[in-house]
Amino acid sequence: MSIRDMDSTQRVGDMKNSDVLPGGDQSALRHLNTSRVLQLLYEGTPLTTNAIAQVTSLSRPTVRGIVTTLVTDRRLTLDGQDATRTGGRPAQRYAFDFDAGRLAGIHIDSDGIGVRITDLGGTPLAEAHRPTSAALDPDERLREAAGLVREHLPADGPPLWAAGVGTPGIVDARGAVRLSVAIPQWSGVHLADQLHDLLRCPVVAMKDTNLAALAEHRTGAARGTSDVLYVHLDNRLGVGILVDGRPFTGRTGAAGEIGRHPRLGWKDTPAKLGGDPGGAGHTVFTRARHGDPAARAAVDGYARAVADGIGAMVLAVDPQLIVLGGALAGAGPAVLEAVREQLSGICYEVPPLALGALTAGAVAVGGVEAARDLARGRLFATDQPGG
Repeated sequence: MSIRDMDSTQRVGDMKNSDVLPGGDQSALRHLNTSRVLQLLYEGTPLTTNAIAQVTSLSRPTVRGIVTTLVTDRRLTLDGQDATRTGGRPAQRYAFDFDAGRLAGIHIDSDGIGVRITDLGGTPLAEAHRPTSAALDPDERLREAAGLVREHLPADGPPLWAAGVGTPGIVDARGAVRLSVAIPQWSGVHLADQLHDLLRCPVVAMKDTNLAALAEHRTGAARGTSDVLYVHLDNRLGVGILVDGRPFTGRTGAAGEIGRHPRLGWKDTPAKLGGDPGGAGHTVFTRARHGDPAARAAVDGYARAVADGIGAMVLAVDPQLIVLGGALAGAGPAVLEAVREQLSGICYEVPPLALGALTAGAVAVGGVEAARDLARGRLFATDQPGG
């Protein structure tokens, strides 16, 4: 009798097609079925065994076996009983246990390290920032970052499942820093590999502005928008690109490094505001808004230089939205209007502009989101969260 004949004529108990894998590799099938159950409960609401069976087309005995194992492994937790009255005993509901592990988002910059610790669903549990000296050598800087993470992970608490780290510079697909001008001796550091060794968990590393773009897309000003240009306005200028909801890095990780072009003058642009953009820059925008001629000239020069770079990127990638982040985003609508005005003379059609919603913490938030993606991919693909 063929497999097709068996499918059409035979069922044992309430066994279903999805409980049988051609070729007999039942271990692989169990991994696949477990991943389906985990994904269903991770992304949805708590469900009973019967409800899980209905959604996944798995048999009730298969589902019972899977949820029993996952509760023992602390990847699922009991979530009360189904309130629906069926005349029988109330059914137990199961939920993904977001408290089974921790995620870390890390921002390593020239003057400090920021850390965000969350549960597996991204709910924040701790945040910390530690100033650092520019003179730190790479190994010391990495140890400081790992140490700050560990300080906010209780020794007897859930383990760290994954971490995402962002840093200024060009970061390749392997998580190595190909080039960093902002942090001395940082070029050549294998960021993801070295933090993996220190933290003992999977680590993904990206350019800081790409993580900021991801953060704004998931939880901030660009929520629901898949193609985003993120512009960092601070003591340095930088760009992050999101395409189809994913950070776009290009072949070597250098996508968006528009500041490298010498004719744009982005290296010297922050100085056009006469000081720290995060402090004095706000004042310049305020004075310009009140008609101060010198301040107005400074704002125009700054906005023109910023818009030249943004305009080139807009013409290249045609984003749905431009998000202005960094310290100068605190200048509010004034910075939006100044940049929009200059862009109108460059672009065929100026995309909508928005101020970043996450300010200084955007990179660490994006790091958590990247860590979530990493942990979720491993969890659903292999039935094992570790690494």
